[in-house]
Amino acid sequence: MTAAEARAMIVDALHETARSFNNPAVSERLQVPDGDVRLEELELDSLDLVEWGVEIEKRSGVVLDTADLASAGRLSDVVATVMAKQTADA
Repeated sequence: MTAAEARAMIVDALHETARSFNNPAVSERLQVPDGDVRLEELELDSLDLVEWGVEIEKRSGVVLDTADLASAGRLSDVVATVMAKQTADA
C-alpha cells in the first residue's frame, strides 16, 4: 500500500466511524490528497478513536491501539504509523 492509498483508506475509515464529524472546512481539507489536519480539529472522543482504529485495522490489517492514535498530532502522523507498522509486519 502506498502512502496515498493509506491516507485515502484512513480518511474513509474516519468518515465511516466519526458519524458526528461535521466541520466543512476540515472536511474540505481531508478531500485534498495531500491535505493534513491536526487531529484535535476532528474533535474525536475516546470512543471515536477506538472505532477509528478498529476500522483502520479491518481495512489494512494493521493493528493500531488507541495510544497510537491519541499520540498522533496530525493525520499525516497516522498515515506514517500505518505505513511503518505495515512495513514491520511484512
